[in-house]
Amino acid sequence: MTLNKTQLNPWLVLAVMCVPVFIGALDLTVVSAFLPELIVELELPLQTALDDAAWILSGYLLAYTVSMTFMGRVSDLIGRRTVYVICLVIFLLGSVLVATAGGGPTDFVYSIYRRLGQRPDIAYVNLQVIILGRVVQALGAGALVPVSLALAGDMFPPERRARPLGLVAAVDTLGWVLGHLYGGLMVQVMPWQGIFWINVPLTLITIGLVIWSLRGMPQKRISGRFDFIGAALIVGALVALNLGLGGNVDAAASASSFEDLSPLPPYFGPMMILTVVFLAGFIWVERRVRDPLVNLNMFRRRNLSAGAVANLFIGFCLVIGLVSVPILVNVRQEDVTMLAEAALQVGLLLSTLTIPMALAAVPGGWLTDRIGYRNTTLIGLGLAIVGFLAVWQTWHLYVPDAIIAVEMAVVGVGLGLTFAPIGTSVINAAREGERGVASALVIILRLIGMTVSVSALTTLSLNRVNALAAAGIGGTTTIDPMQAVDLYANITVEVLAELGLIGAIMCALACIPALLLRHDDPTLAQPEPETELVQSP
Repeated sequence: MTLNKTQLNPWLVLAVMCVPVFIGALDLTVVSAFLPELIVELELPLQTALDDAAWILSGYLLAYTVSMTFMGRVSDLIGRRTVYVICLVIFLLGSVLVATAGGGPTDFVYSIYRRLGQRPDIAYVNLQVIILGRVVQALGAGALVPVSLALAGDMFPPERRARPLGLVAAVDTLGWVLGHLYGGLMVQVMPWQGIFWINVPLTLITIGLVIWSLRGMPQKRISGRFDFIGAALIVGALVALNLGLGGNVDAAASASSFEDLSPLPPYFGPMMILTVVFLAGFIWVERRVRDPLVNLNMFRRRNLSAGAVANLFIGFCLVIGLVSVPILVNVRQEDVTMLAEAALQVGLLLSTLTIPMALAAVPGGWLTDRIGYRNTTLIGLGLAIVGFLAVWQTWHLYVPDAIIAVEMAVVGVGLGLTFAPIGTSVINAAREGERGVASALVIILRLIGMTVSVSALTTLSLNRVNALAAAGIGGTTTIDPMQAVDLYANITVEVLAELGLIGAIMCALACIPALLLRHDDPTLAQPEPETELVQSP
């Protein structure tokens, strides 16, 4: 699709699209700033409420991922602009529900409990309404990123897509990494509900801007039906996978030790079986329906399949930095009364990873236009390997913060450089009627890689720490408590350094599919599916 002279500059349209992407990404992690305040305000018991309140974040992440799985396809069927506005309205309704949870919505839900003959604690009902509001928010916000990526694919020709796709990736990444800081600043000047009230005018303004900026842009709709059975099966697989792995990509940001990450819940086994069953059912259905949710033949295209596999590895590696830094800071914190200072230090050191990563996505697009998908991705992975190997060789209990910052920045720049070429290779490999689905795959696979990484690395690290601690104590039956603390701290940092080696290995493995990327993928030389062009009023 190309814009005629009466239409807006595509970069201006893309800038409008990035506003709700940023807001939705902010809200992914913003709640970590007020969770303790919320528990105190609701007068919930700290011992049991933390696990329940964690669903305010986990529920958002889960619904965010679920929304991506089918809203990209919906945007292919009914048009990007329509889906974008619908998702913004859903996000708006969810924000209002969270902000007003303590009033009418809670009373309404409590009355339903009463009619069912139950009398639950009103504080827990309030918490349930907040979680419900967050899920509604995420169902709207989750589709914004893939639809924005698909819109960029619609507005820009294949040879010019890398930079706009890199911009969307940078805005999305910057949003979720700044959510902690944004929430922390907001709760200093207003009640936590105010964070969600702010979303209301911002979303309303954005809806107006979206309708205005896309008013003259023709919407491409493909013929076909929505695959409800396939959608149900893939959603079931993703939900079971996330629940089974205790999936929470943000858990690492507030962890003080590996134990805090709780990698494997007691229902891990049954959830993994369900994941396999749902996934097998999804593949069986998709091969037989006329209009599949995901055309599995897409994965025969080299760039799409190679980019998808590389993205899984990149998501896995990203978590290593997000986990290692906060655990290192907290383990070497000798004074438990200095928790606020430790939290600030964690935030500052994590920003040396996340901000360079977000900013590097833009030059990653520029490089992709000049040297191609493969070379840009390999340069990024090479930088990340250097950074992870430096972590492996230099980390000890008293490693200077300056060294940590430099190493994290190298890793962040390296991973950030891969966002644009990977996303562009996958989206350019998609046909006109598959672009929404392909855009969703870019984000979903990275999130799956991150979820698997949290669980796998925590389990591995806990076993490694226990083994080293047992070897360190040896046959000693008694050990001085201070010596035990020092031993545990040094062993933990040793294991964190080993995660750097794992990160380097995983980045090296990601280079294998990256080597298969090419600009002139011959598997694209196939006819386009039937499309229907609809001119917007």
